[in-house]
Amino acid sequence: MRFQNKTVVVTGAHRGIGYAAAKRFAEEGANVAVNDIHADKLEEAVRSIRASARGGEVLGCPADVGDREAVGRMFDEVLGRFGRCDVLVNNAGIDQPGAFLTADAAWWHEHRRVNLDSMFYCSQRAARAMVDQGEGGSIVNLSSIAATQAHRNCVAYDTTKGGVEAFTRALALELAPWDIRVNALSPASIVGGMVRRRSDEELQKRDLANFDTPLPYQGQPEDCAELILFLCSDAAKFITGQAVYIDGGLSAQCRPYCMGGLMLNPDNLAEKHW
Repeated sequence: MRFQNKTVVVTGAHRGIGYAAAKRFAEEGANVAVNDIHADKLEEAVRSIRASARGGEVLGCPADVGDREAVGRMFDEVLGRFGRCDVLVNNAGIDQPGAFLTADAAWWHEHRRVNLDSMFYCSQRAARAMVDQGEGGSIVNLSSIAATQAHRNCVAYDTTKGGVEAFTRALALELAPWDIRVNALSPASIVGGMVRRRSDEELQKRDLANFDTPLPYQGQPEDCAELILFLCSDAAKFITGQAVYIDGGLSAQCRPYCMGGLMLNPDNLAEKHW
């Protein structure tokens, strides 16, 4: 088991990519601290992950990771329980589409708080523990194809995801002397994220057409989880400062795409509403 005797913190993990990653780390023998802001949903996720654990403990850590004090308390609990932190997966994030011309400042600030500030707070606490341990470590930040390919009505989301990749590169250089690796995962067309899980075949086809993904199927959270585990493993010990795209080939093509139907018709935006 690749992560036996390691301690892993995963934020935003009650479902989707965060849940899948936390579950796989538990299956690989790690102690896993599972975070989410939704305490009730987190309890159910923790029970499920515990059922898959192989030797390690699973700790539920309800907290708003966009709040620095809450992050401090969470890491105090993790370090008090396990005595170390070897891996951090910064998965927590939000995407609330809105028209730029009518958006208020709160919309902008909330995206920054959840998508970027949380990574600073969690990474700083995790990195301090890793430096004190003197055994290296790994941080993976969840970005998006939106970091490099913008979509309408998502200025706040796209900007913060671009910031995630810049943060990843800068932090990788800063922490390299302590053998702490920092990488980003940039997904698109993943079921359970922007693309909803579909039971109807025609709806699935419509979603795929909206994304125009070259591969003829959607990605799964488990696909992202496997890549996260690879990036945090010894097999990736010489990889740092990279944004790894997992998007079914979407970013390889030079044409606009529609984020699950969120791209609005420009004709509808012609009239002023401010």
